[in-house]
Amino acid sequence: MFENIKEADIPAMLKCLGTRRQNFHKGEYICMAGRTEPAVGILLSGEAQITKENRLGDAMIVGTIRTGDLFGEVYACMGKSVLPVSVVALGKCDVLLLHVERIVHTCQSACPFHQQLITNLLRIMAEKTAMLSRKMEFIAYKTIRSRLEAYFYDRMEQCGSNEFIIPLNRNELADYLCMNRSAMCRELSHMKSDGLLDYNGNHFYWLKKDS
Repeated sequence: MFENIKEADIPAMLKCLGTRRQNFHKGEYICMAGRTEPAVGILLSGEAQITKENRLGDAMIVGTIRTGDLFGEVYACMGKSVLPVSVVALGKCDVLLLHVERIVHTCQSACPFHQQLITNLLRIMAEKTAMLSRKMEFIAYKTIRSRLEAYFYDRMEQCGSNEFIIPLNRNELADYLCMNRSAMCRELSHMKSDGLLDYNGNHFYWLKKDS
């Protein structure tokens, strides 16, 4: 978010943006669906999850937020008065909250960093849109194996190698690909037995030779 902004400008920028810094403990809501005014947040340390409840009250993991990640920017820019999702701390979290109006509208002082902030925000939103597009491509496949293969091929392409590490644990991967965790783990075991891949935790090695 602060890329290409001079370090000397950051204190004045934080003051201009009206930022506030808050600490959260494991299980606490950083933002709660239906209650919290939308704001742009930056996770300075820790890890959190974005969740959404269905009509039956079951929570679905939408995504994971890690140190340095931005969250809430889409809903804040849309001008929503309440959030449709919640953000829950998975451990101790340090969060910086910013007023979106002060980001997208330049102040009377015409601070030089404002244009760069807007550029950075647009880039981040574009990157997240591209990530969502890739996810839609993965879940368009009908079977668990084909979804996993599509995801693994994408990871290999990004890493430039048949050996790669995925940034998601098993629960997160199952939620990301919209599948049952137990069924996914069984399929991973079958793929390993079939000689398609090998893995240890989040470290994977693709063995299948493309024809």
